[in-house]
Amino acid sequence: MHERSARGKDIYAAGGRSVVQRIALTTTVAACVGLAWWLLVGDGIRSAGAWFGWASNPGDGARRLCLAVTLAVYFLRLLFTQLVFLKRAVSWSEACMIAPWILFIYLLLAITGGTNPDPMGAAAATGVVLFALGSWMNTYAEYARHVWKGRPENGGRLYTLGLFRYSRHPNYLGDLISFSGLCLISGRWVTVVIPSIMLAGFVFGNIPMLDSHLRQHYGPAFDEYAARTRKLIPFVY
Repeated sequence: MHERSARGKDIYAAGGRSVVQRIALTTTVAACVGLAWWLLVGDGIRSAGAWFGWASNPGDGARRLCLAVTLAVYFLRLLFTQLVFLKRAVSWSEACMIAPWILFIYLLLAITGGTNPDPMGAAAATGVVLFALGSWMNTYAEYARHVWKGRPENGGRLYTLGLFRYSRHPNYLGDLISFSGLCLISGRWVTVVIPSIMLAGFVFGNIPMLDSHLRQHYGPAFDEYAARTRKLIPFVY
């Protein structure tokens, strides 16, 4: 009974295309991008401030533009993942959890970073580098696995090459790095809540669930891989 319940909650084992859910999620995130761009490069900060009685003015122009571009890049990454890399189904409950989280991220970064008057400096430049590095890690890891899995001779086998040699979940690590970079670009300490919540979600939610699914699916091959490979951060955890 317990095993069946666990499997019932295993989102990684869900089959199907879930086209409607994917379209709904993608459309919602696209709306978040539009809202962020309105706040960052339009007149959104002044207008929203007037509506809610805030005394807010747009911050540094370079910082706002950098945030707008990087948030758009993240949307394109998410779109590509939804259309190409993600083979499992996306449930309505999952979509309804992701959409508000993305909205929170975009609003927090756009409002706090968009009102930061300080010019971009070394910290923000480091943030750009981290965002680029994390985005590459996530996308390259997914792409390399996608190509390998597409070869007939690799059907039913566990992928342990590329960045997966050093971390069982390099895509999650890439997201942590890229969003840490976005926090540095915003220049506001309050945004550290974003990677902190993501880390907690990965450690206590996604990683245990996905590892359990992989262990059930690949058996001893996964156990051997897990014994020599850290869960998230190479040589650390």
